[in-house]
Amino acid sequence: MNTLAFKILWRALLYPSLAFAALAFVFFWIYAHPRRYISPREPESLGLIPERVRLSTTDGISLDAWFIPHKISGKTVIICHGYPMDKGDVLELTHFLARDFNLLYFDFRATGRSGGFFSTGGKREVRDIDAAVAFLKSRGLAGGIGLFGFSMGAATVLLSENPAIKARAADAPYADLAQEMAHIFRGFGIWRKPLLAAMKAWSLVLMGVNINSISPARSAAGLTTPVLLIQGDADTQVPPENAFKIKAASPSAELWLIKGAGHGETREAAGLQYEERIAAFFAKNL
Repeated sequence: MNTLAFKILWRALLYPSLAFAALAFVFFWIYAHPRRYISPREPESLGLIPERVRLSTTDGISLDAWFIPHKISGKTVIICHGYPMDKGDVLELTHFLARDFNLLYFDFRATGRSGGFFSTGGKREVRDIDAAVAFLKSRGLAGGIGLFGFSMGAATVLLSENPAIKARAADAPYADLAQEMAHIFRGFGIWRKPLLAAMKAWSLVLMGVNINSISPARSAAGLTTPVLLIQGDADTQVPPENAFKIKAASPSAELWLIKGAGHGETREAAGLQYEERIAAFFAKNL
């Protein structure tokens, strides 16, 4: 077997395989360790006065947060931003809730000004929500806690099983992370499946995270508290099929399909109704 032909053959197989594994690692790294984005938007620009605090997760990560207290309300909405942005990115989207509730914004792990190295698509970000809930409990705000999330934040809202959460509003959540990745990489043709398989392997080896296990739709099926799903029918980043799948898994969830809205455009497309409907949802259920 020690022939020139054999040596050429195994090199012809080995070197492309190593190159492909390296390529998959690069894509894994880009997505799992995103470049930090710091939004220029601050609460003061909208007339809100935040208390700047740090939250601590059970796995030792420090999260940067804004707590915006309400003068009389004992109800709080925790705001969860999308990937790979930060809390300031959803400030314009959600600041109207400060009229009726305390608000707690925070940067997920590995984003914004928070600690942490890897972003896990919701798998470990549920611990960040738990840290937010623990902070509110320390301030005597254990009752009447709701979650609002956008995109990855919306998916994490559905993944959270924290018993203190009384209601969840999710704007453009993906139903299944593996399927969302397949959608993102749809342009890779025949290389998509092997590339995704290799990226998932890197995730399992380096983070201990099985991407195939991250399914907000499956988690939503087990929720007993009210859920409001918000989805733009022109969203090409997280297509409407995701919302339909979550709704099928959780028939009691309320689905609001907003005509003409792309990803992150639901508030603009719905206008004042966006504020009124979400505020009324939390007022009723918290």
